[in-house]
Amino acid sequence: MPYFSPRILNTDPPDRNPSLAVPIIFEKVETPRTQWEYHVVTIDPREQEPLGEAELAALGADGWLLAGILPHPSERATSRVSYYFVRQAA
Repeated sequence: MPYFSPRILNTDPPDRNPSLAVPIIFEKVETPRTQWEYHVVTIDPREQEPLGEAELAALGADGWLLAGILPHPSERATSRVSYYFVRQAA
């Protein structure tokens, strides 16, 4: 359903003839909401190597996009690292 902007604008100074702005027409289009899947890989860097190029490429081939990395600090060192992945749900 079209929507007409109710605003009438007078952009001229008061000493000139008033003018009306042309209404702007908007049409609301309903689109389906995108559904997302999430995948978290958590490693302990004291015991495991960080994810390498091969592991990231394999996840990327499955449609996963790396969204962020979060270290979990303990008292003196990082005890765990989490890799957050996202992809559009099928």
